Amino acid sequence: MVMKFSPRAKFLFIGTAILLSMEWRTWWFYLHPPPDFSHGQVVLYTTDWCPYCEKTRVLLAAKGIAYREMNIETSAEARSQYQQLAANGVPVLVVAGKVVRGFHQKQMEAALDDWQRRNVAKPLQ
Repeated sequence: MVMKFSPRAKFLFIGTAILLSMEWRTWWFYLHPPPDFSHGQVVLYTTDWCPYCEKTRVLLAAKGIAYREMNIETSAEARSQYQQLAANGVPVLVVAGKVVRGFHQKQMEAALDDWQRRNVAKPLQ
């Protein structure tokens, strides 16, 4: 016996399959989180020529955040970490384990604000 599906059911099935396949990286990173090379701090993976890396540097300076910059073209260690983070462009910002790939200002600000809130000195009791 062959099951027949309505055109609407076929459309929904195919549409869902396409959307899931388009977001495979999101699912992959959820199931296999990248290593945390930041050790609770802020690390920026860059190149010298990248204008978005410069925008990220300006954002970090405006927020007064100290960070470690890793140039993926001049440092073998930086390149290795960058590859392990499954990055495919720069900048890559790692904020206490949270990875932001590419210049996404709102995502960067959200991660940095959350990190700053958690790292505010607790009052003495």
